[in-house]
Formats: sequence, C-alpha cells, structure tokens
Amino acid sequence: MKRKWMLLLVMIFGISVAQAQDETPITDEELKKYALVMDFADQEKLKLKESYNAMIQAEELMAGGKRFKELKEAAGNEIKLAELKVTPEELDVFNKIEAYNNENIATFKEAYTGKIKDKEQLGAGLYNRINKALKSDDELKTRYATILESVKSERAGLEEEEADDDSSEGQ
Repeated sequence: MKRKWMLLLVMIFGISVAQAQDETPITDEELKKYALVMDFADQEKLKLKESYNAMIQAEELMAGGKRFKELKEAAGNEIKLAELKVTPEELDVFNKIEAYNNENIATFKEAYTGKIKDKEQLGAGLYNRINKALKSDDELKTRYATILESVKSERAGLEEEEADDDSSEGQ
C-alpha cells in the first residue's frame, strides 16, 4: 500500500514539474532562437520551390511545366499515363526531376530537424514549448511576429551587404 502512495506522489510531482515548465514565461531571446530557425526554414523552402520550378521550366519535354503537371497528376496510374501518351523520355525526365526534388527535401528536413534538436540553436523542448504556446497565446504571437520581422530585416540587410560586397569585388 505504501508503494502505491509513493508511486502516486512521484507521479503527481512529475506532472507538477512538467506543468511548471510549461508555465515558465518564454523570453524574447528564446523567441529569437525560434524565429531564426523558422526564418531559415522559410528561406530554404523558398529556395527548394524556386529550384524545383526552374528545373521543370528548363526541361524542353516538360513544355514550360504544362506536361510536368499532367505527368504529376497521372503519376503511378498506368491507364492515365497511357491516355496522355507519355513517352519513355518524358517519364525519365519527370522521374529525374522528382528524385532530385525529393533528395533536396530530405536534405532540408535533416538540416531543419538538426537546428531544432541543437540546444545551441533552439532545442527540441523549447521548440515544442514555443510551438504549443503560439497556438493559444495571443500576446506571445504578437511578440513573436515582431521578433520574426526583426530577424527577417537583419537577414535582408546582411544579404544586401553581401550583394554590395560581391558587386564591388567585381569592379
């Protein structure tokens, strides 16, 4: 009987500690870490999309993307592919583009997950805590939006400086 009470007390204590951690206020510094990782993710997703679209546009057989879209919609369906009269060359190009894109996505996911797990950059616990809090805390959402805009502005300024440095080196 004593064991059951001890176990119950340990469980209650554990739950209380977990709730207390959730109630710890999230600092601006923690929000900035989160914003840096989210900005990284947004920028990488944009690069992935641009790269994917550029590959599609560059392939003559994909007819500016029109044929690619048809193949994408019919992918895996032999009847639809036959109806579209897909050539082996078109299918080969389509598969190469998709494989390359999937490889890029996997690389991105690995880097993104690495940043989340890295305690120096963010940490999984903090990521989860902030992510959860942002769903219900309007004040935190406002603070985060302000910090994210600041992070984006800083990045844009650095990119501008790098572009200026690159153009001055070429002169």
